[in-house]
Amino acid sequence: MRILWLFLLSLSVTSSVAQTSYSLAQCIETAWANNLQIKQAELGVESAELDLKNARTDALPNLNGFASHNYNWGQRIDPFTNQFANTRVQSNSFGVSSNITLFNGFQNQENIRSQQAGMEASKWDLETQKNNMALAIASSYLQVILTDELIGVAEEQVKITTAQLTRITSLVDAGSIDRGAQYDLEAQLGRDNATLTQRTNDYILTLVQLKQMMLIPVDEEISLEKPAPDLDENQVVEDTRTIYGYAEGSMPEVKRAQMSLAQMDHQLKQTKSGYYPSLTLSGSIGTGYSGLASTTSLGNYTGDQQIGYTQDGVIVYQPTYDFVSTPVSFGSQLNDNFNQFVGLTLSVPIFNRNGVNTAVKQTEIGRSIAEIQLEQEKQGLRQRIESAHADSKAARDLLEANVTAVNSAEKAFEFAEKRFEAGASNVVDFNNSKSNLEIAKTQVIRSKYDYLFKVKILDFYMGRPLGIGSE
Repeated sequence: MRILWLFLLSLSVTSSVAQTSYSLAQCIETAWANNLQIKQAELGVESAELDLKNARTDALPNLNGFASHNYNWGQRIDPFTNQFANTRVQSNSFGVSSNITLFNGFQNQENIRSQQAGMEASKWDLETQKNNMALAIASSYLQVILTDELIGVAEEQVKITTAQLTRITSLVDAGSIDRGAQYDLEAQLGRDNATLTQRTNDYILTLVQLKQMMLIPVDEEISLEKPAPDLDENQVVEDTRTIYGYAEGSMPEVKRAQMSLAQMDHQLKQTKSGYYPSLTLSGSIGTGYSGLASTTSLGNYTGDQQIGYTQDGVIVYQPTYDFVSTPVSFGSQLNDNFNQFVGLTLSVPIFNRNGVNTAVKQTEIGRSIAEIQLEQEKQGLRQRIESAHADSKAARDLLEANVTAVNSAEKAFEFAEKRFEAGASNVVDFNNSKSNLEIAKTQVIRSKYDYLFKVKILDFYMGRPLGIGSE
């Protein structure tokens, strides 16, 4: 991101205008803030952070409490008194339980590492989308500046033709020449004005496209801070090997692919943990209440009951009493029924219908795909750098050729203008020379910005502070 920011700052120049003024960096910040794909990528980072947090908490013990309030009818065995009941019985249960996985083939640890790599990949994906948006904005921004300069060329042509038309009209009025030259210049002025109108329309269209990329209203009045290209004729551009060597270790699209591959490595280890046994520690405490629970005690004496005879024939009597049944209180039952549990559970995979083997093979395929995608990103980066390097060289050669051409066109036009004013040439020759000059200047402006952008792309890959002087 630091590399890109230097790139943005390098193209920004401060100027004072009445309208809302945007530098290139401000245009990109506005696009970042408004672009829906970038917002989605930002939400993707937040989601990945939550996945990582969840993976970390999965390794912690859980703790759950429970409580129940029940009524039962019909014959049953009461769980708290172990007595048969055939009436309505109220019961309550309360408790807390917990368990923790002591070993599961390091599945939790690998899941944490996998989610960590996934979060890093989502962050690099966000940076990649920001870079792509920034480069697209920069290209559109410079296109607006280019069309604005082309308007200046068209205005200059209108001024030249207007000045000559004024001079020729005076000569026609004085009777020095016929009106044919005047009519030819009036036609040329119409064509020049049409070109100016077309260039103005091109400017409006490119500005609308830039606003649409920034997602701001197209009727919002803005102006752009114009960079002044400081083209160093002696600038040395590194070879593609050097540029790629730096870019491979810094470009977010490569880092994203590297993190995706690392994530698949951890997912593969996580899947292979299914081959190992798992050991879980569990524990709980609980208590309960039953409406059937009661205590029985002796009541009042109710008399004697004959129960037999002695060897001498004496009758034996036994005293009888009333029995009083008293329900056990809620608090007493909670104390009496308090229980604790601690246990270890060992689960050994023996045969799971080949599910683990299939999952491992699928994950290995996913890892191979991630490895190929990493190579594709590296190859794509290398090819983009090679193309940009070749484009910058071609753009430099074209710019030099166009500068030579415009110098020649200026001399040719100066000579043609003098001949025309001296009456040694006709309007057609004058217009042809003027048109050639306009084409040459237009080509210089186009090639200048084309070369500027392509060289700065190489500097962007190298991560240099990019300086463009202000006008």
